[in-house]
Amino acid sequence: MHLNLFVSQSCFVHCKGCYSFSREEKKGKTVSTEKIISFLQFVYNTGCRKVTLCGGDPLTRKDIVDLLEKIKSIGFKISLDTVGSPIIKNIVSDKGILIEKIDAKKIAILVDVIGIPIDGSTNDIFRRFRQTNTDIVNEQLAICEELHKFGANICINTVAHKGNLEDAFNLAKLIKKLDYIHKWQIFQYEPLGKYGLRNRELFEITDKQFLNFQSTVLKVFNNDISKLQFKSSHNRKNAYMLIDNSGNAWIPALENMSLSEYSYILNDNVIIGNITNQDDWCKICSYLDRDFYQKT
Repeated sequence: MHLNLFVSQSCFVHCKGCYSFSREEKKGKTVSTEKIISFLQFVYNTGCRKVTLCGGDPLTRKDIVDLLEKIKSIGFKISLDTVGSPIIKNIVSDKGILIEKIDAKKIAILVDVIGIPIDGSTNDIFRRFRQTNTDIVNEQLAICEELHKFGANICINTVAHKGNLEDAFNLAKLIKKLDYIHKWQIFQYEPLGKYGLRNRELFEITDKQFLNFQSTVLKVFNNDISKLQFKSSHNRKNAYMLIDNSGNAWIPALENMSLSEYSYILNDNVIIGNITNQDDWCKICSYLDRDFYQKT
């Protein structure tokens, strides 16, 4: 089970199918860097060697470079899932906070794999899932080029959903041109999180539709799967632990999900523990991958 740590709620786009979870009463709260580092040091000592930082968007976190440096100093391999906007420009986040342009070279050095989302070959298709007023496709390509200049390992992340099924061929042609990327991950849409669950009818696809999407991509890539990873709902089940902005650790499970009028509901039977409580650390870590599992 892989560790995914939400380090920010804020973002640069609004995704109708966002899997991020935060309870309404915890809005605005984030776990301190000191607490995150203490927890991750404990995690590392139990044998876990990989962590993915997500959100929100991690690059909206004020001390993200400092946090990355400290995580790297522990010894972790770091994946960073980000829209990446501050790689190329100053930008105002959805919280109305100015995020200044970040040093792409530092990010490339500190992060082992940088995940950049591209869900459509045109702005219109891209915006069906990730809403923004920018020239989003060209911006994402510019972000990739900037990171590539500094030798970053770039992973393109795509969610296959109802709004982009017909775009599989053109999208694959677009991604194939990025011959420098480390890999391309294609995820079957899952109705996780507050928005993902609320908007499932807009985006949810069948297993057959996902396989058709996969088949089209493979044809464009001449069945070369060296850079392709297809992640269906089935093979992602119980594969991830999410630690939300308030520190709650939980494992996504569709059968446990429900919505109130305004928020996504988790209860104490679903939450494994909270990383702000040191007494919960052993239980949380018992679910995570160990280094020796990754070698077998």
